[in-house]
Formats: sequence, C-alpha cells, structure tokens
Amino acid sequence: MIARCLAGTLLGFPLAAALLALALRLLPDGGAAFLIPALILFFPLWTGVMAGAYLFRSGPRAWLVLGVANALAFLALWGVRLAGS
Repeated sequence: MIARCLAGTLLGFPLAAALLALALRLLPDGGAAFLIPALILFFPLWTGVMAGAYLFRSGPRAWLVLGVANALAFLALWGVRLAGS
C-alpha cells in the first residue's frame, strides 16, 4: 500500500507537470494565455494520478507504469520542443 502511495506522490508530480507543459506547448503562442488555468489544473491532475496509483495491483507495477509514463511524457515534451525550435 505504501509503495503505491509513494509512486503516485513522487512520480505523479513530474507526470502532471510534464502533461500540462506538453499541453501548453502545443497551444498557439506557447499557451501563454492559459498559464494560470494550467497552474490551477495542476493540483487536481496530481491528485488524480495519486488516486489512480491505487488501481494498480502492486507497488512495483505502479512504479513501473508511472515511471514509463513519466519517461514518455518527458520524451514527448522534448520532441515537441526540438520540433518547435
């Protein structure tokens, strides 16, 4: 139980940040007009990831899936950034 909680808390934070940064990056003008709503949306998204971590069968599976999701989100963010500049 504690492993899933830690996975959701520790890996949910960067995952939520990467997903919101990716969404902002894909909007016109870098999403400058939506920065405040994105910041407000961050906490519910992070909380959702933390709650979703309890859906996994075990702690190691939660760490694995959330770790892979983080890697994919940051790779997508990096790819969008390279394509845009």
